[in-house]
Amino acid sequence: MKNLSEHQRLWFYRLLTLAVTALLAHLLAIWAAPRLIMQVLMHGPAAQKMNMHNQASFPDAVTAKSRTVVMPSPDMLYSVCAYDLRQGPVRVRAAPALTNYWSIALYAANSDNFFVRNDRQAQGRPVDLWLVAPGGDPQQKSPPADAEVVVSPSSTGFLLMRVLTTDYQAEAAVVEPARRTLQCSLE
Repeated sequence: MKNLSEHQRLWFYRLLTLAVTALLAHLLAIWAAPRLIMQVLMHGPAAQKMNMHNQASFPDAVTAKSRTVVMPSPDMLYSVCAYDLRQGPVRVRAAPALTNYWSIALYAANSDNFFVRNDRQAQGRPVDLWLVAPGGDPQQKSPPADAEVVVSPSSTGFLLMRVLTTDYQAEAAVVEPARRTLQCSLE
């Protein structure tokens, strides 16, 4: 840097400052944004209104006026649960018994999807999951005999169940009871 003029040195520091600022902004966006979004999703006003902490909640069917989720699908019914494994394992059960598509997806606190089970994978059998914290706890209860153990990468997260409906009004008597089979509870 001893051969740089004052003008060149000024531009060097400006470019260095710009590069460091861009790098920090990028890292914050990549790391912080998903976590912030999940915190609002799991603990924000809508979550509090639905009372979905370690229990299943069943939002109303999506309409043209629904905007709690960007571009919601009117062909899907949703069931949700925000889980907290710091209090112990969470048992997730569902028996949709539908011939059309349904799925249960689990998301970590950073929004990573780490588990999915759908109608094809379940092959008509009920879903019974024993969701445990990362690293586990040797003093936790043993999982039920028929439950599938799923280790969450974070101690908090989100469960989203989707049920396909092509005509909600005509299918409500079948799809509503199916999605309401979802149970999410501390064990």
